[in-house]
Amino acid sequence: MKMDETVDEAEFNANIGRIARSTLLHDAEQSIHRELIDYAVASCRLFYIQDASAWKEWNTRNEAFRDLTAKEVCHLFLTEVLPQLDTYQLSEMAQKRLKLLDLHPFFRRVAQGYQYTPDCDLAARFVVQRQKHFIQPEDIKKIKKGDSLKRCQTVLMESDEMEQKTCVGYRSKVSMESAVLFSVLLSTNHELSIGKMLDMSEIHERMRRAKQSFEDTARVTPFRTNIDDLISDLDVCAKVKSKLCRVISDCKKY
Repeated sequence: MKMDETVDEAEFNANIGRIARSTLLHDAEQSIHRELIDYAVASCRLFYIQDASAWKEWNTRNEAFRDLTAKEVCHLFLTEVLPQLDTYQLSEMAQKRLKLLDLHPFFRRVAQGYQYTPDCDLAARFVVQRQKHFIQPEDIKKIKKGDSLKRCQTVLMESDEMEQKTCVGYRSKVSMESAVLFSVLLSTNHELSIGKMLDMSEIHERMRRAKQSFEDTARVTPFRTNIDDLISDLDVCAKVKSKLCRVISDCKKY
């Protein structure tokens, strides 16, 4: 009887140990899951959160998960966190941002969250091709010479390749930054929407017309009447383009 009591006590202690370890592991997993959610809703990475490139900046102080690769972290988020997303207490901001997954073609709503359902054919449509969807600076000369490449409105440039350039022409020497600013101020809404940049001769011509119009009618046409709204719109446009270029650049690596 005494031996049985000893065995029972040993089994009891073992069970307590297993429960304690299970609780600690569960708490650690819950903690890391919250870290993954906070990371996913930050910045613009939610639009391509299913790609391992979205997780290359992720890091944690939790030693149990510190050695995970970007691919492993991505898999953990897609398979363990997203399907149980509704079980976590999230901030209002996080909840609103995660609703964007309703619009994502690779995710579908399930009972308590989202299920990742990759579509290879659909994914192929989002892969951009050089000289078809975008060009690079070295392609511009080829277009000017032989026009052999398909015309494209998007020029993809690396930030570290940017350098101070000068716009020369029409008996003037203006910095590229100033030429861009003049072009924006003097362009029509349609020209702005397609990203067209005016050459210096057209800029001079429109400035002369604006001067003459002001002298005759006291109107600033074709200058923009509300410069604050224009600056705000351009700032939004620049941020959107920057994020899209970053997404495209990251996707090209995988």
